[in-house]
Amino acid sequence: MSKFNLIPVVILLSLVLACGPSQPERAGQKIGIAEDLLHKGDTLNALLHLDSIPRIYPEALLESKRAAKIGNEIRILKMNNLHESLSKAKVLIDSVTKDFTSEKGEFEKYANYIHKSRGIDKDWARSYIQVIVNEQGDLSLLSNYYGDSWINHTSVRIEGDGLTVKTDSVASDNVNNHHSEFNGAKWEKVTYHGILADKVVEVISANPDKKLKVFFKGKNSYVIWLEESDKKAIKSTYELSKALKVKVEAEKAISDLEKKMKPE
Repeated sequence: MSKFNLIPVVILLSLVLACGPSQPERAGQKIGIAEDLLHKGDTLNALLHLDSIPRIYPEALLESKRAAKIGNEIRILKMNNLHESLSKAKVLIDSVTKDFTSEKGEFEKYANYIHKSRGIDKDWARSYIQVIVNEQGDLSLLSNYYGDSWINHTSVRIEGDGLTVKTDSVASDNVNNHHSEFNGAKWEKVTYHGILADKVVEVISANPDKKLKVFFKGKNSYVIWLEESDKKAIKSTYELSKALKVKVEAEKAISDLEKKMKPE
């Protein structure tokens, strides 16, 4: 094709492009997509569309302002809901923490809440399990063995009517597996974290009326019945954990939304 024959083609393409939607028109279409997503309850993708408009269509100034206004309204609504959840969590935390003491080790980042029904004067000469929670809502499950001989346990299993749950295994040489001895008595304390430990705590908390056996598993096994006071302390700690996590997550989400508010 000669250059003379190309001229009409170039002209035609220029006319087609010139007649296409303008940036404001395309930005308006994108706002329409965002509004449809809002009606479907998909606020995340709606915000992605709205926030992209100033970047993709810099010439669509009025549409960018409109997108910012809609986006801010969505974020304000989200923040209002989060503030409501945060307020409820704080009320629960305030009402529950009166039953706990707060302790923070020298090298620990967060303070731990320990139920007041537990203490060295009450528990030094018995075998039991307990749960503590830190300020972030993270749980730690502890198995405490007391006896005349070592069992070198590395895990625990909980059994009751129709249920069985167990922790992961913590090796004897792990820093979370502690042994001590005094006047011939043997103490073993193992600390568990993570999904399996959380599941054990959840199951105990959900079954406060069931008789539950605790199996200390290691080179030797040892079995106890979980005492009522221990079940109540574990359930209370689990409820505190959930409230603390709601508080932490809500505060972070509110802060993130505030940072993303747009000038209108």
